[in-house]
Amino acid sequence: MKAILASGKYGQRNLVLFSIGINTAYRISDLRQLKLADVLEISRGRVVVKDRLAMKEQKTAKHNSVYISNKLRKTILEYVQQEFPDQLLQQDFDGYLFPSRKGTNEPLNRQSLWRIIHDAGTAIGLKDIGPHSMRKTFGYFLYKQGTKTEIIQSLLNHSSQRETLRYIGITQEDKDTAVKSLDL
Repeated sequence: MKAILASGKYGQRNLVLFSIGINTAYRISDLRQLKLADVLEISRGRVVVKDRLAMKEQKTAKHNSVYISNKLRKTILEYVQQEFPDQLLQQDFDGYLFPSRKGTNEPLNRQSLWRIIHDAGTAIGLKDIGPHSMRKTFGYFLYKQGTKTEIIQSLLNHSSQRETLRYIGITQEDKDTAVKSLDL
């Protein structure tokens, strides 16, 4: 999917959008509103990508802060260096990270963001995929690697563990596998 996203005129932007979405679990409404100032800072006279992405989520109005991995920071930095050289030089971080083609004063609209993710998923044979799939995938993979449900619940800003388990799609097969490994 990353190869599909990275191709074309807006490939780097699309790849960064996907990478942030799948590594932070932020909703499309929050992703589209990201500004350069949300991801960049000055450290020792240089522009760097922040260690964390912190924001008040639009849907829940709850504060959320997610660590940005070194790999993701590198991907973001390469993107902003290519797409926003003047803003970096002037240390002007007011613009949107994913601006509309109409200009940097407006973010990409929801439909464009949905189409970017949906079309890339469709190209590799995935059905019913959209930006929210990134959020669910984030939670599911954390769960599969053994992360406590309470932590996933907190990262997704869910009100209950039950909601989180339903949301990330724990299947009957997952439950059966867990029980099969028990030998009391």
